Amino acid sequence: MGEMATLIDGTPGSRPVADVSTVPLLRRVVESLATMRPGRYTVYLGRPDPAAVRAEWETEIALVRSARRAVVTTPDTTPLPQEADRRDPGMGWLAHLWFSAVLGDDTAMALICRPDVDQPEEAWLVTDPTAVRRFIAAVEGELARPDPQLLAV
Repeated sequence: MGEMATLIDGTPGSRPVADVSTVPLLRRVVESLATMRPGRYTVYLGRPDPAAVRAEWETEIALVRSARRAVVTTPDTTPLPQEADRRDPGMGWLAHLWFSAVLGDDTAMALICRPDVDQPEEAWLVTDPTAVRRFIAAVEGELARPDPQLLAV
């Protein structure tokens, strides 16, 4: 079991994706929640690779613009529309984690891949709203941690 398993394994509504060829389909399913009902969902995106965002710019921009709120964890060099709330992934575990999480009032889904969506070593689909919110809380907790490099100055 890898790093992802320690974060998610045993959480109700979470399961590893055994066939990585299904990851693109699962991504479309998760992200379609927000695009089919614009303005109703909060979208959290982990996009550690700026080149991947540039390659899928139209898809990414449509997803961000369809969200009630969009939080994107990505380096400063990643182009994003103005509507997105950019967060720096820092040097922790978010720097190597690709994810799409869509949260509504009554529903939530997430697809989480390490290290990326194109060739994941690990991929998990999370369908339980409580489990998705717990994952987002872990993301927010990581984002709130002070940067160790800044503390050393």
